[in-house]
Amino acid sequence: TCYDVRFPEMYVELVQRGGAEILLVPSAFTVPTGRAHWHTLLRARAIENQCYVLAAAQFGKHNERRESYGHSIAINPWGDILADAGGCDGPGTTVTGNNDDDREEVEWNEKTPSIITCDIDLDFLQTIRERMPIQQHRDDSNFTF
Repeated sequence: TCYDVRFPEMYVELVQRGGAEILLVPSAFTVPTGRAHWHTLLRARAIENQCYVLAAAQFGKHNERRESYGHSIAINPWGDILADAGGCDGPGTTVTGNNDDDREEVEWNEKTPSIITCDIDLDFLQTIRERMPIQQHRDDSNFTF
């Protein structure tokens, strides 16, 4: 569930025990918590686990008391946002070139469902894990307080 993204230990286990390279996060964040935490939490899970994060997010007004934030998103292991479908606060963006600055707004309409795509480069993931072996350092550590 979307609340699970607040518990990094679960994602660490998926990587360490399950060998995950791509983390899938379904969501229905409310607008206030989505604006405050959604992008930050997902980027943190991607960076600390050196994984791609693909997060499908509900968007829109469900009833008088419930509105979901949206922003289905794809993030690479370095924490770069590859695609963002947008949400209650407007359109998202997608990377259009080799540079993170090469972005364009995604086609967006608040009444039409969105689909975003991105390339998954497992060689890029491996390069990051080799240059900064966080998982190995985690395995070798013994934290006591």
